[in-house]
Amino acid sequence: MKKMIMALAVICCFLAAPRAQAQLYQPYYKLTHPNEISASYGVSLLGSMIGSVVNKANLVSGIVGDEDYVAIRNGGTKGVLNLGYTYQLNKVISVGATAGINRMSVNLEDNTGKLTAAAANIYMLMSTAKFDWFRTRSDVFGMYSKAGLGIMAMHGILAEDQTASGTLWLPTGHLSLIGMEVGRGFSGFMELGVGMQGIVQFGIRGRF
Repeated sequence: MKKMIMALAVICCFLAAPRAQAQLYQPYYKLTHPNEISASYGVSLLGSMIGSVVNKANLVSGIVGDEDYVAIRNGGTKGVLNLGYTYQLNKVISVGATAGINRMSVNLEDNTGKLTAAAANIYMLMSTAKFDWFRTRSDVFGMYSKAGLGIMAMHGILAEDQTASGTLWLPTGHLSLIGMEVGRGFSGFMELGVGMQGIVQFGIRGRF
């Protein structure tokens, strides 16, 4: 009789263990809280990138409407502020949208070599897809990649003539090669990538 009771107790322990672990870990938290809002700051090389791309080109004229400017010199940015929303479709894929704003200060060079100060506000809107390719069993730490495609508007203004302004619309995109996040309902994250959101991003996320 005693042996039978002990055997039943052992069986009950084995049956209860997986349930206890499930309650402890509760994996795939994102599936029960599929909505995610994020805010981040990206360190950007946008100014130098644009300077190298449009050198000796008339991209500037599309912003400020002056054909005399032929190049961008000494571009610099304040960094990129990003706001995003995603919806978790399954254990791996989530989709959403991201909006961002950046401010670039540049010197415009004309045909005579004269430099004129100018500034451009850059607004971005992209659709995004995120791929979670590693999650711990506790669902507290994860690694992922993310891609986005969309449009941006560059609104430039000349410092010496505030009436000389214009807006240029261009396609844009971003690829986060690797991202790391820590937390479940509320988490912090860091991303390394290339594109308009910055080469390095730091931010926070909330899920509901």
